[in-house]
Amino acid sequence: MAENQFTEVSPEFWQKRWEERKIGFHRSHVDSLLEKHLDKLVDGRQNIKVFFPLCGKTLDMKCLWEHGHTVVGVEAARPALEEFFEEHSIKYTASDLPDGLGSLLTSEDGRIKLYCCDLFKFNSDLEGSMNAVWDRGSLVAINREDRQRYVKLITSLLAPDCRYLVETLEFDETKFPGPPFCVSEQQFYDLFGEKFNIMKLDRKDSLEEKHRSWGLDSLYENLYLTTLKN
Repeated sequence: MAENQFTEVSPEFWQKRWEERKIGFHRSHVDSLLEKHLDKLVDGRQNIKVFFPLCGKTLDMKCLWEHGHTVVGVEAARPALEEFFEEHSIKYTASDLPDGLGSLLTSEDGRIKLYCCDLFKFNSDLEGSMNAVWDRGSLVAINREDRQRYVKLITSLLAPDCRYLVETLEFDETKFPGPPFCVSEQQFYDLFGEKFNIMKLDRKDSLEEKHRSWGLDSLYENLYLTTLKN
């Protein structure tokens, strides 16, 4: 499959998916690999700031919030963010961001801040540096040609002590154009190896019937812990 045969995604693409309720990527439970390796992300720290790129309405945010941490998410589809607060009965306020960037939904206690905007327009001026990043459905939802740009953005948001936990998908990409997109182990190391220490924490056979309907006969989730090199 040539690179130009992969599905092209954009903020508008994801907004449409939410409008049409084509959100099979959303899970009604906390991610099992996050639960298993949460201690690697938190590393014994209290009230850290955890970044969720392309967050949707993931229950993983509620999990970290309930552990006493501050959650910062970015998502292009506002219904996803509103549903997150409403489905968990968390009171929030909404405000506009400057320069037409988008909007910000903030929990009453100030520990959940969800930005409705283009991920690539988000920057450290808005929220400072992050102590942790949980990336379950973000890297795998980025166009292949935007991956270097994505790594540059994520790197710019990280505090020196940041622990960046990334879940990728590995499958035969000649059989399915995405999204989600395959990120092989070699591709991951090529993207992050220059500036990050990388530890592969887990590999899970995650093939489901829906993946077979995509034409796949195997699909694995890989979990990596990355930290900035000194």
